[in-house]
Amino acid sequence: MQRACDSFQMLLSAYADGEVGLRERAQVELHLSGCADCRARLADLKALSAAVGALMVQRAEEADFSRFADDVLRRVRPERPSLLERLRVAWSEILTYHRTAVYSSLATAAVTLAVAVPLAWRFAGGRGAAAEVVLRELKLDDPRVQPVVLKTDDGKTLIMLVNRPEPGEGEAAPLDLSKKPPTGGDL
Repeated sequence: MQRACDSFQMLLSAYADGEVGLRERAQVELHLSGCADCRARLADLKALSAAVGALMVQRAEEADFSRFADDVLRRVRPERPSLLERLRVAWSEILTYHRTAVYSSLATAAVTLAVAVPLAWRFAGGRGAAAEVVLRELKLDDPRVQPVVLKTDDGKTLIMLVNRPEPGEGEAAPLDLSKKPPTGGDL
């Protein structure tokens, strides 16, 4: 019978604490019904558990917990995470709560760049900022001669002098500057 008792000794503590399953409980109770030694051990375990519980209650009642929270908080030192970790957490929170706003902002920025870069390239002549020609003073002997400044697609500036007719001599047709200037033999 000693051999059977050895196998149940491990279960007696768990049985006393109510920590065994239904199957194991039935096996222990069946063994206890026929084994006085294991019943005595179980009674000792229950008495020891009750004594330890009473001692813990007594010590807890004697302890002063009035400043416990303050003492714990004084000992706790806040750890400041690294900048990379804080940025990672911030970015994950932004994406969690503002995903739509972030994606729409990125899409707007992409469209703006897609439109602005070609326009800037076109106006800059495709090779950086074009040099501006500023006509500060032009003295002409004939008051009917007027300067016309044109910029070509390749960024060059063309200055032409145009003879304006006197009133009554007939009006010149207005210039359409949106068309390319005539080339070579068209002049």
